[in-house]
Amino acid sequence: MNSFAFVVNVASLELESFTLAPGQVLRRAQPDEIAVIKSTIDRFNGGLHSFVGYTLWEGQLPFRAGKRVETLPESEWRYFVIAIEGSHETLTDIQQASDLAPTELEIGFTVLFTFPGSPGGFVFHPGRFFQALEDCNQAAYGLNLQSLVHVSETVARDITTLYLKLRGADRRLIDVKALANRIGDLKLLPSRSPLIFLGYFAILESLLSHPPKTSDPYDLIIRQVKTKLALLNNRFDRKIDYSKFSGAPAETIWAKMYNYRNALASGTTPTFEGDLAILGSHAQALGLLKRSLKAIVRQALIEPQLLLDLKDY
Repeated sequence: MNSFAFVVNVASLELESFTLAPGQVLRRAQPDEIAVIKSTIDRFNGGLHSFVGYTLWEGQLPFRAGKRVETLPESEWRYFVIAIEGSHETLTDIQQASDLAPTELEIGFTVLFTFPGSPGGFVFHPGRFFQALEDCNQAAYGLNLQSLVHVSETVARDITTLYLKLRGADRRLIDVKALANRIGDLKLLPSRSPLIFLGYFAILESLLSHPPKTSDPYDLIIRQVKTKLALLNNRFDRKIDYSKFSGAPAETIWAKMYNYRNALASGTTPTFEGDLAILGSHAQALGLLKRSLKAIVRQALIEPQLLLDLKDY
């Protein structure tokens, strides 16, 4: 058995397999790999697996609260892996690329085989792994739906393209790999935590804004972000989707996003009524923030000098 990485959040593949990088193939897990995945999860979780019967990967979706989950035939189980030929270190680059992609893969852990038939070690990030499980479980019940993903040719191509760009990036202008690591670190936090929203906002502001000039009353950070994001959106290969916000203009939406951010930073728990009703929910606001930040970082891979110039503008 070769080494492999267990991808937690894949619901289905459009094709039988996808090559994400040289020697790294995303495909359905084989029976012996599934056995190792199950034993590894039990080991990491003290034998007390929170998804009884491994329903997260073996149950018919969507789950219904209070109802028994129907088990799928083994051929339809949702265990997917990245099979590794060569160095497993490439997976770090694949995960970074995925964290910046429109659709993300979550590598739960990597099983390393130093000789046939026996795992020789594991690469495992506990906080991120168990948070990914929680997010996927919510998605299985119809919440946080973007956590369980369907991998199409487009999704795989996005990750491969970003992987290649990250490998060849000039880190002297903007260290995009470091930014990808910071975005990945935020996945240690629950998606419902106010801290994760503030964290994404802090990275976004660090890319688009400079300290306001006291001599210029219009040089506010909120104005910088709204103006520069509008300029960048015209250059993105995929425009930011504002369709879920009742047809409001982007400038209005970001003004409300700042109101929400400021409320969280002050320690209050705002409701999405009245002034914030346009945002809909924490999940919807967080989704917009993540999509926008990732689009900016992807653009930094293409035009790093433009991002630096905009920051100082």
